[in-house]
Amino acid sequence: MSDYEGIARYYDLDHDSFGDDIPFFRELARRADGPVLEAMCGTGRVLIPLARDGHRVTGIDSSAAMLAIARERAATADVADLVDLIEADLRTFSSRRRFSMAFVALNSFMHLTSTTDQLAGLQALHRVLRPGATLVIDLTVPDLRSAAERDGVLVLDRTFSLAEGVVVQKYVVQRLDPAAQISRVTFIYDEISRSGGIQRSTTEFQLRWIYRFELEHLLVRAGFHLQAAYGSYELDPYSSAGEHMLVLATRV
Repeated sequence: MSDYEGIARYYDLDHDSFGDDIPFFRELARRADGPVLEAMCGTGRVLIPLARDGHRVTGIDSSAAMLAIARERAATADVADLVDLIEADLRTFSSRRRFSMAFVALNSFMHLTSTTDQLAGLQALHRVLRPGATLVIDLTVPDLRSAAERDGVLVLDRTFSLAEGVVVQKYVVQRLDPAAQISRVTFIYDEISRSGGIQRSTTEFQLRWIYRFELEHLLVRAGFHLQAAYGSYELDPYSSAGEHMLVLATRV
């Protein structure tokens, strides 16, 4: 079962307040002028706005529950005819369609936790992209000092509300393995009813942080040419002082 199957219903409330990347991806899709692929698309937070702009968008994800929500969102937005959603593992994904752009948003690439998996994912994207097409990977700049301070500490990450007065508290615990560049993450969601009853849902997964030149090496091995690396959605230069590492590559 996908790591997100049990918590898919919380995902939108947890992430929909974040939309800083939407204008960035909308502009890249406009320039691509052709079908767009979002790998690890989740509930469609990014691909739905692209479809609203009139782009033909395909989203793949390994979670059936997340894709079910994405289908509902596409229908609600009246863009279902422009959206194709496929349950698939990126590492083995194939398609007869050739895309003008592909992207992996909001650290999703970090779910590939070995060099073998990362390379397989990039090679799969290479196979389905047209020559000259753009690949975009959005990652957080590794901050090991801050991560070490939170290592093993239970943190109240955020609080949000469901229907009928139900409050959800999200807790996060991370444990680091610096040698393997792995963070073992536990999400804990406590639903607190109006009567005070608590229903708990948890999920555990691993993330592998990755560095700029490490990613460039993998891209070259997979058949891509690094086009640019930015430090923000406003295209500021990439630096270790920033929060983002936005890598744009061209399919050779």
